[in-house]
Amino acid sequence: MYLTIISLVLFLCLSPSLSTFAKASQETNLLAVANDNNLLQYYENGESKGPSFEILQAVLKEAQLEAKVEFMPWVRAFSTAKNNPNTLILSMIKTPDREADFHWIIKVSNLSRVFISLASKPENHVDHIQQAKNKLVAIVLGSANYNELTAHGFSEQKNLYIVPDSELMVTLLANGRVDLVYEDPTNIRNILNKQDKKDVDIRYKEISAENERSSYIAINKNSDMAIVNRLQQAARKFEQTPEYAELLIR
Repeated sequence: MYLTIISLVLFLCLSPSLSTFAKASQETNLLAVANDNNLLQYYENGESKGPSFEILQAVLKEAQLEAKVEFMPWVRAFSTAKNNPNTLILSMIKTPDREADFHWIIKVSNLSRVFISLASKPENHVDHIQQAKNKLVAIVLGSANYNELTAHGFSEQKNLYIVPDSELMVTLLANGRVDLVYEDPTNIRNILNKQDKKDVDIRYKEISAENERSSYIAINKNSDMAIVNRLQQAARKFEQTPEYAELLIR
């Protein structure tokens, strides 16, 4: 009887701690959102794949954390990550207007951004942004590319054809429905191959430093700082590995 009373007292004393631990465990569940991108991360045959996804998995493993991964259109992915704590996003270009809203965990790619036309339509080739303003450009709504062009005076009323994803953007280009896309050439080529349009040739100006961009895995600014610190420490450690160097250039 005495031991039973002692056990009950101990249980009551420990219960708040156990409840706190359980609550903390539930609150630290992570969500990772992404848009489908053949170059970086994509969903295929029931599995998440791509170098950016592999970098995410390696960082999570090093940090001893887990995250549910969901693919969705870019606008929804960005809004979800920006407005919900403990939400990661991949892969996102770091821009001045985004920088303050996220903790930037690790770089996942080096990309280029150029105006791309069909080689069969030389009249649509451009060498600089002012020439592109006289063409119809397909662009993914809410993307860094969209924000960049609108900041330079492009608009849906003048010269932008807004689409929800990169695959539709490439379809419009290949079918001659738009004059240009503003994207990474490798990504465009990969999508054309996926769409069984390997015979479609594209043209763009020589890539220079001004066309280069970097994308990252980032997490909502209001996320649990204990989680953020674990992710950042894990990222710094993973960055020193040959595996990371290989994934970064894949």
